Amino acid sequence: MGAFREALTDADCEWIGKQKVYFVSTAPLDGGGHVNLSPKGYDGMHILSGTRLLLLDGRGSGCETIAHLRENRRITIMLCAFEGSPRIMRLFGTGSVYEPGSPEFDSLFEQHYSAEWKDPDRFNFVRSIIDVRLHLVGQSCGFGVPFMDFKADRSTLVDHMKGKSADSLMSSRRRNNTLSLDGIPSFLNGTDPGSATHKSSLSKLADRLLPWIGGAALGAAVALAAAKAALK
Repeated sequence: MGAFREALTDADCEWIGKQKVYFVSTAPLDGGGHVNLSPKGYDGMHILSGTRLLLLDGRGSGCETIAHLRENRRITIMLCAFEGSPRIMRLFGTGSVYEPGSPEFDSLFEQHYSAEWKDPDRFNFVRSIIDVRLHLVGQSCGFGVPFMDFKADRSTLVDHMKGKSADSLMSSRRRNNTLSLDGIPSFLNGTDPGSATHKSSLSKLADRLLPWIGGAALGAAVALAAAKAALK
């Protein structure tokens, strides 16, 4: 049977600390938008209390999570046991995105992440810190989850960021991390998508209206032809 509670217990926190991977799910407000689900590794989750935790957000090929959070703040985190006793935990809450250079990021990073991530080459991987406030914790059996052995964290992403210049990182952000799949801006590191967002919205509107515009034009042409025929 599933169970729900308002906050994490000490036992929950201990179990979460042993997990090697967790999953983050977010979605746009638009019912036709894309729901996103991202797996996360590294030691990126830090629990501050029974109702608050931090997630280290790294650079990648997209920006779905932070774009959705900027729009509506909704987030669900899921963890499951791949060894030992079966368990699934879902953490429901709201998240705020803090970028490097903001007072919130600087304070949280210094307190919780600087020991592992302050090296310049490793810091290049860091995109933001997500501050999550939980309002519901769910637990279920997890009997359908298979056993799997943990080997090691992959270093590919962190290694890929080594030696990158500030200009190169900014160019990559603008190319890959400005808009979500549904055109929602992430405003990553102060980069305002500006006309790109406007263009995306106009393009979507045009795609939706084009069939109606075409139909209306055709109808008008037929009506005009009929009127001219009646006058003859």
